[in-house]
Amino acid sequence: MRSRVSFILLHVVLPLLVGGLIYACWRDYTLPMFRWFELMGVGPFVQQLRITMTPLQAGLPSWVEYSAPDAMWVYALTAFMALVWKGTNFRVRAIWISAGLLLGAGSELGQLAGFVPGSFDAWDLFLCVLAGVLALVLTSERISFKRSTNDVAT
Repeated sequence: MRSRVSFILLHVVLPLLVGGLIYACWRDYTLPMFRWFELMGVGPFVQQLRITMTPLQAGLPSWVEYSAPDAMWVYALTAFMALVWKGTNFRVRAIWISAGLLLGAGSELGQLAGFVPGSFDAWDLFLCVLAGVLALVLTSERISFKRSTNDVAT
């Protein structure tokens, strides 16, 4: 149980927290999330955080501010799915574990094709793919890529 909690904190909560902090500290204040902060009563805290963190923004590459948060949630979702679907049928496991990568990279490719609103960004695509692969590598002890005797061969 303890290792499961540690896994979730390190591979799911931490990346989501870092990605969320990047948004809260440096993204455009007109985003809907800032209205949510106000409704939750944490608006003044977020404002102070933004003021405190503003000097760091100048030294950041733009991909940290704009692409890293997407990569963080792709990583977190991939790691979470690896934990949740551990021990299940190989095909089911593969589908669910790839969900983050498919959603992250798929939305970027959809933007490129004009099916999804937004602007295609090669950094977003690259970092989403990298995050999904990195999650697979770093959580591989939670994922069995070998077919078990329970998997049905077709």
